[in-house]
Amino acid sequence: MKRFSFLTILAVFVITAQAQKFSGKVVNHEKGEMDVVLTMFGLEKLVKIGTLSADGTLEIDLSDDPTGILTNEEREFYIDRLVYGFQYVCGNPDDFPEGEPKIARDAGFIALWANNQWSGSLFPVTDEKLKLWMEDDGYNDAVEASFYKVLLVTEDVELKKQCNNYDYYNEKDVEVNLDYDIRLKKGLNLVEYQIQSVFKTNPDVRASFPEKVKMTNPVENPPIIWMASYFW
Repeated sequence: MKRFSFLTILAVFVITAQAQKFSGKVVNHEKGEMDVVLTMFGLEKLVKIGTLSADGTLEIDLSDDPTGILTNEEREFYIDRLVYGFQYVCGNPDDFPEGEPKIARDAGFIALWANNQWSGSLFPVTDEKLKLWMEDDGYNDAVEASFYKVLLVTEDVELKKQCNNYDYYNEKDVEVNLDYDIRLKKGLNLVEYQIQSVFKTNPDVRASFPEKVKMTNPVENPPIIWMASYFW
């Protein structure tokens, strides 16, 4: 995807009592009213999950199941195996067998939509440095902190699994340890990716990268910071 030069706005995000509803304040927001959407079904079938008001008030609701807007053909195209819903996957194919049903879809970027166009993105993190890493992990170091993504599943899932994969650095494979400990409800879910350990690299070769990651449910009132980047 094309990279953009971003104006970064920092927001502290407060979780409401309802597990799938979130509210917060994007400080110094001067871009007017925007919708908060997911583009996982393409730009012709945006999934609206909230609003960002002109004064920076952010409201997000993940309680609806968006699969009802799909035709049978679209459902077959967009919904895939659970393994492809996560940013990190096990290296051994037997951990997620090919015969598993198609039940998941990674929601991708959380987009800001205004004037009938994709106008920016939101990056939920617990450390500001992770936003830079999420935008370009080749040049920006990962840090021991959490980032969050939205995952759609078409049935309830409880996943407890530990495995490993490998990343390549300095002409050798570096083991990456993965831990899945998560309960997913049918519909949209917020997934926390805890980077628990970082492999330090020579920055002239590539940026430091995660070597231990846990995928889990966010705790109650997690210390999420929302970083907003705008395209104009």
